[in-house]
Amino acid sequence: MSEEDKIVEALKKLGATIGNWYEVSERPGRPPFGKEVEYKVGDIMWGKVHLRLNGDLYVHIISKIPFNWKDRVKDLKIKGSIEDAAGGLMWIKTTPEYMYSDLEFIKNYLEKIKNESLKK
Repeated sequence: MSEEDKIVEALKKLGATIGNWYEVSERPGRPPFGKEVEYKVGDIMWGKVHLRLNGDLYVHIISKIPFNWKDRVKDLKIKGSIEDAAGGLMWIKTTPEYMYSDLEFIKNYLEKIKNESLKK
C-alpha cells in the first residue's frame, strides 16, 4: 500500500471527506517537492495533508471552534510533533502509521471543547 493510500485510509477512518492529491512546488515553474490533499472532518476541523517527496508528513489542522491552539499545545498527547500553533491553525509532523491516532486524538479533543462550550 502506498503512503498516499495509507493517508487516505486513515482520513476515511476518521470520517473525513477528502479531495484529490495534487503536486506542490515552492513557486510556479519549480519542480514539485511534495503532494497535498485537502480534508474536512465534519464541523470540527479541516485542512490539508502535505507529503514531501522525502517521506516527511505534515498535517495542517484548522479548528472550526474559535480558540487558540497555542494555549492548549501542552494538552495534546500525540505521537507526532507540533511544528507550529497559533490561533485556530496548527501544523503537526507525523507518520502515515501514526496519523490516524494523532488526528483521532485531536478530533476527540476538539469535540470535547465544542461540547464544553455548548454547556456554558
